[in-house]
Amino acid sequence: MTAQARDTIIYKKEEYYISTEPLASYLGKVELPHKLVAPSTDCWRGYYSKWAIDNNKLFLIEWQGYILDYQEVGIAYLFPDKEIVFADWFSGSIRIAMGEIVSYVHGGYGSVYEGEMFLVFENGVLVNEYTKWLTKEEIEKILKDESELPF
Repeated sequence: MTAQARDTIIYKKEEYYISTEPLASYLGKVELPHKLVAPSTDCWRGYYSKWAIDNNKLFLIEWQGYILDYQEVGIAYLFPDKEIVFADWFSGSIRIAMGEIVSYVHGGYGSVYEGEMFLVFENGVLVNEYTKWLTKEEIEKILKDESELPF
């Protein structure tokens, strides 16, 4: 699988790439008129989205999907008559890569970065935030293990 294009989130006036798909649980519950299709191998989910956190609530603020013969559709395809949507369906963590890339993985969201920020939500409400940074030793081990691969 090809590394996937990441969606973005605006948090504390900064824009970040995320390695999570907060819309997946919603899409698993709704029946769309037409199935989403991948516009390229770096977007198997069939859409790109942008999120924002305002007053500790998660909002879907932009969405571009693809259906049928790669016809573009907007947020109203999922949420008729809406331009911005409170993500009350989402409970879980949004993972944000921090720092430099340590190990590139050509698949999904598997690349490893120096650190990660986690934003934890319950029904669309931010309930926790924490950051984990790799130690120098952990980074050195990852690089060493990578250098020993046979390819």
